Amino acid sequence: MVYAVRMNSEVVDDPDIEIVEKDDVIVNQTDTDFVETLPFQHNENNLQHSDLGNLASGPCRPVLNIYKQTRFGSQNRSFSSQWYKQYTWLEYSMKSNAAFCYACRMFADELIDDVWTKKGFSNWQKLNEKLKKHDKTKRHLVCVSKMSGYLACKKSGSVMVKQCSGYKEQVAKNRTYIGTLIDIILFLGKQGIAYRGHREDADSLNPKPDFKIKFDETTNYTSWSIQDQLIQLCAEDIRETIVKEIEKIGFFALMCDEARCYREEQLSICVRYTIDLDVYERFLCFVDVSKGQTSNHIVTALFECFEKQKLTMSKIKIIAQSYDGASVMSGHLRGVQSRIKEHYPYAIYTHCMAHRLNLVVVDTSIYVHFSQPSKNKKLCEMQRNLGLNKGNVLRICDTRWVCRYKNCVAMLKNYSSILNILNDEIEEQIDKVVARALGIIIKL
Repeated sequence: MVYAVRMNSEVVDDPDIEIVEKDDVIVNQTDTDFVETLPFQHNENNLQHSDLGNLASGPCRPVLNIYKQTRFGSQNRSFSSQWYKQYTWLEYSMKSNAAFCYACRMFADELIDDVWTKKGFSNWQKLNEKLKKHDKTKRHLVCVSKMSGYLACKKSGSVMVKQCSGYKEQVAKNRTYIGTLIDIILFLGKQGIAYRGHREDADSLNPKPDFKIKFDETTNYTSWSIQDQLIQLCAEDIRETIVKEIEKIGFFALMCDEARCYREEQLSICVRYTIDLDVYERFLCFVDVSKGQTSNHIVTALFECFEKQKLTMSKIKIIAQSYDGASVMSGHLRGVQSRIKEHYPYAIYTHCMAHRLNLVVVDTSIYVHFSQPSKNKKLCEMQRNLGLNKGNVLRICDTRWVCRYKNCVAMLKNYSSILNILNDEIEEQIDKVVARALGIIIKL
């Protein structure tokens, strides 16, 4: 249960929480058991300084004409009531001749700062400096927030109960708004679209009045840090689902590949498994393997990843594995596939079909053939005769698969002219040219 001092409409909380009263203390009640959220009284301290304030009386702040003086060097110094105006939490004990922090004394979870909660501060020579320092500490600010919330609740009384329905309604709106943001993030992530939306007006393709009202507020939870948090939460939830499914099945096939990204070597890990004969292929995570790309480094990174994802590999079996054809991955003696087989002897290795197809496509020599000036001139003349727009056959990138779109478009547009030129070359019966032209036509 989350402790709360004040109701904050900006907080996404459980809408089923009921606010009730109990001796001027606001509590969160979700079932028969409840936990008081205000305040924390430390009665053992009150016995030592009986003239200090309590919850009923508030801070003890006596205003005297003359306070007890203490000698510091050649000067006598004492407490002054002027400090009360600047610090509402400050109180003074006449018995101890010391200053205390009422907020920390009454509302702290633990009395850690003995000077301001138990012993009292009496070095009047440094009081100004110490008050400023204590007023900025994190623990003190939390206690002051609790004190302010308690005083507000005590003053409002039953009004809080009347506001409960409005609080629930606000919480429900907040949850709907955050849910919409999550839906947007999931959609953008699935489509690979950048987070660049900047308007929610009447012309928007997704008009939601309630969403627009919240979106137009100063705090609308659309900053990059909130986006990253929501993305991370979504990713963790998806990974937990994948892990639970694998744990239930008890086995999976492993697929991974390396990619260089801004001076880092990233290993992408994917898993493949079945549920009721339906095949699922899921991306699990990226792992940084910049320290080393040997088979030992990669296998170690794999098992560390499984441990991090809380996969119980002592009970789960790897029954198949698929990588590219690099020796470090596919080597049957010291490659990753052989290292995996040391742990899982029945993990069959398959050379990734996508990589194999890529090798075939790269090996096609169309670009090399038409890169010769004489062949390229014939291609331009054939395009002109067929009424086609002028276009060139582009070079295929060996490693960047996403660059193949332009190559495919160029090939489709020039397909008829390419076939005509190759057929003409075959008819010319030039041995070297005929052999190359026949080989290209067979591949096409």
